Amino acid sequence: MKQVLPAVSAAALAACLAAPAAAQTCFVADPIWIAGHNSATATLTTRVATMGTNIATQRSLTLELLLSAMKVQTAQTSTNGEREVNLASNTQQAVASTLSQVSQRRALVDAREQYGIDTGQGINACGSIDLMNATSRSMGNVAKSGRETYRSLDVAPGKNTPVQEAARNRLQDPTKTDAAVFFDPSASDDDRKAVIEAMAGLPMPKPTAAMPGAEADVMMLRARRVEALRSPALVSLSAVRAMSSTDDHQTGTSAGSPLAQLDALISQYGGGPQFEAWSAGLAGQSEHGLLIELTRMRSMSLSLRQQLIEQQARTSAVFGTILATQAGGNL
Repeated sequence: MKQVLPAVSAAALAACLAAPAAAQTCFVADPIWIAGHNSATATLTTRVATMGTNIATQRSLTLELLLSAMKVQTAQTSTNGEREVNLASNTQQAVASTLSQVSQRRALVDAREQYGIDTGQGINACGSIDLMNATSRSMGNVAKSGRETYRSLDVAPGKNTPVQEAARNRLQDPTKTDAAVFFDPSASDDDRKAVIEAMAGLPMPKPTAAMPGAEADVMMLRARRVEALRSPALVSLSAVRAMSSTDDHQTGTSAGSPLAQLDALISQYGGGPQFEAWSAGLAGQSEHGLLIELTRMRSMSLSLRQQLIEQQARTSAVFGTILATQAGGNL
């Protein structure tokens, strides 16, 4: 570019000097001057053409540089935009993943609090379940144990125990007449049975084959009536006996007597020694755990209510028997 500028200046100066000369008519016949003039004109023309070529080349290079710069800028802008988009997308994905994990962890924490063994399954879940199952099993066996006891008595209806044998059994140990054995967990089941048989008295004599028909019928009717009248009392006493008996004789069972199981329930839920610990444990239970405790207490209430209804039914049968005896007169 520095070589082109002097050439342009010389061409401009020559043009200025030639313009007045062209306006005037000057005839020069000197061949040397004409040759010098033609040579200068040719040189000037060549340099002007060269300068135009160089300018065109430089302009083309400048345009290519500008185009390259624009391409680079466009590529950088695209790259930056892609980076921004990727950064925003990755950030949003990270935020969404974090929120999802937080939500999952929170759900796990809530589920653990609501349904965990410590806070969501009631107080001492395993021990309470064992206690409830043992109590339900013991209370459910009262009727069965009572029937077995009732049928094993020598004064049970349908039995034909000789009076002499029954009297001999009762006289073997006259001390077995105390009803306190019904409420003594350490007493034997045979002692309770002996007390019931002592309360019932001797079996009614049954007719023999040598008796006449009418006399035998009257004796049988009298025996049946006596057995029927005292059967409600025997059933009630057998049920009381069953409340103090355990079911350890059954395979796979280890529960105590129904009275012992009820004492355990009272100890935990009715103000006994374990009530304070159970009451304090309620504060750490979730809503689900409190509902389970409420369900357990409701179940115990229903079981006890059922036992109370059965006791009232037996009591009513005994009173009905007393009224029937008074209305029927002497045996």
